[in-house]
Amino acid sequence: MAKTDESKSVQEFFYGAPEATSVQLVGDFTHWQRQPIQLVKQADGVWKTSVALADGSYHYRFLVDGSWCDDPQCTLRIQNIFGSHNMVREVSGSAEGTTPAESGEKHAGQRRPSKSA
Repeated sequence: MAKTDESKSVQEFFYGAPEATSVQLVGDFTHWQRQPIQLVKQADGVWKTSVALADGSYHYRFLVDGSWCDDPQCTLRIQNIFGSHNMVREVSGSAEGTTPAESGEKHAGQRRPSKSA
């Protein structure tokens, strides 16, 4: 996990959707849909972005071609008011361990449309 300064760590987010035309990262750190982060499609069909986040707990989801989707690699989830779940990313500058998404492991996202914040 790279450090951008004393208070932020670069977090990598991946989503496998070879047929998608758009994948966006939305969460409490983007004010949800107000400031979505567009992921960049790689040659293998995996979409990727990096975000500098301060230590803390963040809720997020993916928007794939306009449909709310879970991060299939995220095991830490919390129910939201829409009856689905938000993914949770814990950021700690002192943590040595990383999740598959943080370590750069590619995964195939399963497009499961659902409602969210």
